[in-house]
Amino acid sequence: MTTLLLIRHATNDYVQSGRLAGRTPGVHINAEGQRQATDLARRTAHLPIEAIYSSPLERALDTANAVAECHKLPVEIVTDLLETATGEWTGRKLDELKDTAIWQALQSQPVGVQLPGGESIDQVQTRMVAGIEKLRQKHPDGLIALVSHSDPLKSVIAHYLNWDLNQFQRIAIHPASVTILQLNDQRATLIRLNDTGALPKIEKPKPPLENNAANAPDSKSQKERTMPEANILHDLNPVSRVTVGALGEPGQRTFFLQARQARTLVSLVTEKEQMQSLAQGITDLLARLGDAADAPTTVKAFDLVLELPVEPLFRIGQLGLGFDQESDLLVIVAYELQATEEAETIDVVRIWATRDQMRALARYIGEVAAAGRPTCVLCGRPIDPGGHFCPRRNGHGTYVQMM
Repeated sequence: MTTLLLIRHATNDYVQSGRLAGRTPGVHINAEGQRQATDLARRTAHLPIEAIYSSPLERALDTANAVAECHKLPVEIVTDLLETATGEWTGRKLDELKDTAIWQALQSQPVGVQLPGGESIDQVQTRMVAGIEKLRQKHPDGLIALVSHSDPLKSVIAHYLNWDLNQFQRIAIHPASVTILQLNDQRATLIRLNDTGALPKIEKPKPPLENNAANAPDSKSQKERTMPEANILHDLNPVSRVTVGALGEPGQRTFFLQARQARTLVSLVTEKEQMQSLAQGITDLLARLGDAADAPTTVKAFDLVLELPVEPLFRIGQLGLGFDQESDLLVIVAYELQATEEAETIDVVRIWATRDQMRALARYIGEVAAAGRPTCVLCGRPIDPGGHFCPRRNGHGTYVQMM
């Protein structure tokens, strides 16, 4: 059987204000949604998910990426998982629509009722089921996660359980909830519906053992993967300054991410590659928000200098990046590098900054990274102050003293 984790995206400002987001671009999960997505990842960490598929809309991708980071899997976009096309109703408040004839029809006999310029629920069901059937053929015995939207997921549940689609609104699907369905060609079994708590353990089917010795289970690999509880040490919302810097000689520099809010100064040890990835992530996110990468910044040069003394709180293991539409702030989520895999908690620092501050940070990361060791034009390796071993010089390795 194929096991489906049907996941609704985490909350966003449209959900909380009772507006129809539809397929509006740029709608990301908000601060509450980020907490829900982090919790969702922790709740699914023990499951043997083999693939993660998502609607292409940002709020779904934000949610899928949280799960993907936990499972070290890529997110594959499937357009069949898109939100209902709401046409002329996109962006409207539900309270404004409740007295319309179309709305009343949607509550009583929605099948065949098309939103103005949009879809009907039966059209949504048709494309959703078609997409899922393709994935089921691709994963006949696997467990896969599908991140989509409320009404499309309700239509899927109604289809596989053979429920009257006209009654689909009786199904509740909350943000960041998980519905588990197991499917084969003969039947569908509902394991969980709209679950926002602890999820059951689901074993991946084991192939027949041909050689007991060769196929003996590895006790270490059989251990349940768990995601530690987040312990938020600092929630700097918003910061007055955020920057990066490096201390030490070229080739032996230690990199820091540093932020200040009022009297609180937080410094975190990081890697150059982590900062370069962060800079690219900020640039990409700002582009999706409609900000030009070369837009001017009002951040002054002295606001990008490390404050001394630098007293690091912890070394960063992982970084997350998000956007809160209500406050119009970007947030960096820094997770401490874990000493052991069995840790029950993980220390976290969240850094909230404006688009302008983040744009300046991304540019400054490039400057700090480039200020290190020069690069050999022959082999592309960094050149240390004391010399450089170049494998391409004269066709063999040699030690070149840099004067």
